[in-house]
Amino acid sequence: MNKEKIREFIRKNPAATYKEIRKNLHLKIERIYSGGMGEAFKDAGINPPRDFKRKTKEEKRRIIIDYIKKHPKAGGQAIKKDTKINFQAIFKDTKGAFEAAGIPYLREEWNLLRKRTKEAKQKEIIELVKNKPEITLQDINKELKTNPYKLFKNFKEIYNRAGMSNISKGRKRAIKKRKLIIDFIRKNPLATQREINRQCKTKVQELFNAGIFEAYKDAGVQFPFARLNFHGSAIKSIKQKAADFEEEIAQKLSCYGRVSRLIKTKRGIADIIFERKEAKVVFELKDYSAHEISISQIKQLNKYLEDIGCNLGILVCHKKPKKDSFLIGNNRIIILEDSELYRIPEIVDKGA
Repeated sequence: MNKEKIREFIRKNPAATYKEIRKNLHLKIERIYSGGMGEAFKDAGINPPRDFKRKTKEEKRRIIIDYIKKHPKAGGQAIKKDTKINFQAIFKDTKGAFEAAGIPYLREEWNLLRKRTKEAKQKEIIELVKNKPEITLQDINKELKTNPYKLFKNFKEIYNRAGMSNISKGRKRAIKKRKLIIDFIRKNPLATQREINRQCKTKVQELFNAGIFEAYKDAGVQFPFARLNFHGSAIKSIKQKAADFEEEIAQKLSCYGRVSRLIKTKRGIADIIFERKEAKVVFELKDYSAHEISISQIKQLNKYLEDIGCNLGILVCHKKPKKDSFLIGNNRIIILEDSELYRIPEIVDKGA
């Protein structure tokens, strides 16, 4: 009779538990089936929803430890619910289970933080601000797990309690940027000002009175003066090379017409004004070996055309880009390589 009740209940409730059977039928499985729940499900012809085999204490211990490793933020109730194991019968408490798993018990740390007195929290905030005067209210909340607004009226009060002058938001940002630059220099002792500005997304010259030299000094790193001397020599060499290139092109162009060099306009200085028959052409010369011609250089040449009042411009370089012809309004700009100067008469005479 009792077995029939149990079989019927399991068939209607294929995920039934021991407690549910006892609550609804007021029967204890072990008194009716010596094999427990597993035998009861087998008798009812239902595949058991779980393994009813009794686990040893060591097996339960391993299950709990593995669970905690996968869920390091889980609380005691979650552990019991998900593993279906009363872990407190195996470990002294939740902390003991976490220690066995080799995982820090964060809840204990959180409880200690919650138990701090108001005075203790205020003292922690004041000490933190003394060490990090650029810190913000949000940073304090994140670092100390404390809301400063509940302990002080405003940041000015914190600075007063710390014996410091008030620091504006803009000044705080500047201090943070300075620290970021100093840290970058320590990790990259040969960094140039351009590299620092690009990586730190700032301007060294605006944050340090003496510029990059002061930044290196504050970082405790010797400034690489040898590199500076080399850089200066390199710039001088580049300028001389560009001057030689301009002289060479000017001499070649003089074979085809009249050449006037370095002509001042309203918006800059044109490298060459070239005149042939009735035509006038503005030339720009770029001695680039690694850099490509940019659209900004095309636009600059167009400004010279507008200032001088002619509509043909030619930019001469070592290697021209794929697009070598531009039409801006009524102005035509052509890019030629230095080996293509023989085309000048044809281009100018035909009006490009």
